[in-house]
Formats: sequence, C-alpha cells, structure tokens
Amino acid sequence: MGPQYPARGFSLVELMVAMVIGLILMAGVVQVFLANHVAYREAQRFGQLQETMAFAVDYLARDIRGAEHVSHANGELAVVRDRTIDWCGAPPGVHTVTYFIQGDALRCRHGSQHNHELLRGFRPGSGLMVQPLPDAQDTLAVRWGWCFKAVVLKGCPHGITISNSMSP
Repeated sequence: MGPQYPARGFSLVELMVAMVIGLILMAGVVQVFLANHVAYREAQRFGQLQETMAFAVDYLARDIRGAEHVSHANGELAVVRDRTIDWCGAPPGVHTVTYFIQGDALRCRHGSQHNHELLRGFRPGSGLMVQPLPDAQDTLAVRWGWCFKAVVLKGCPHGITISNSMSP
C-alpha cells in the first residue's frame, strides 16, 4: 500500500449543507425582491388613481363653481352651465350635465343620452351626497365617500377609504 495523504477539500456532506444554506438565503432574497416589486406596483397604481381622482374632483369643482344652477336628487348632481366644449354628450352652450355613481364608476350624462365614465374604482353602493351648507343661501357643498378596491391595504372590506368635502 502506498502512502496515505490527508483528505483535502470539502466532503460531500459539507458541500450539500453549504448548498442548502445558500438556497435558503437565495429564497429569502427572492421573497424580499418580490415583496418590493408588489409594493412598487401598488404605489404606481395608487399614484395613477390619485392623478385620475384629482382630475375628476378638480373638474367637478370647476363645473360647480361656474354653474348657473345646481340641483340634486336621488344621488345625482345636475349642473347647468355655459360650456365652451363638448362635455358628457352636451354640445357647447348652456346645458345640464348630470353626475352620478353607477356600479363602480363616477359617470356623467346630458339628458337621456348615454353616460360617460369619469372615474372607476368605487365600492358597489357608493353614491354622491349633496347637501346645502346651513349658513349660506346659494353655496353648495358636495360631500362624497369613496372606497377604492385594493388587495394589500386595510380599511374598507375591499381597500382604503378616501373621504372628501368640497365647497366652491
């Protein structure tokens, strides 16, 4: 028999243990990456939703401020205004445009014509509540509660609650 040399390197067991530890660490890194990716997508989605909502609220506020007459009934807000552009099926000129929530969207229409979707994401059962302010004759306050659907946030059964109060 020849001379025996001491074993060099790693044994098979040591190599397998090192691989298992490496795989566990990699699984943790992948989980952190996926969680950050989901959070980024949600932040992007809510940013876009906020932008859309800001447009709708801003336009509603401007429409009400320039109105010649505003009336409300059954969760609908009717705004009579002299418009210079086509809006919600109403041609330019003095016309009534009605805003309402149907299904999961804020919509508007002119007369009995088909309605136009302005903003999606409402919880079913949402509605516009319009209340005159108690201390002013011609001032109108529009109050609404919105619940936007989301999977990762708490609040409403389907997402977060956003409430707003607007006075022209």
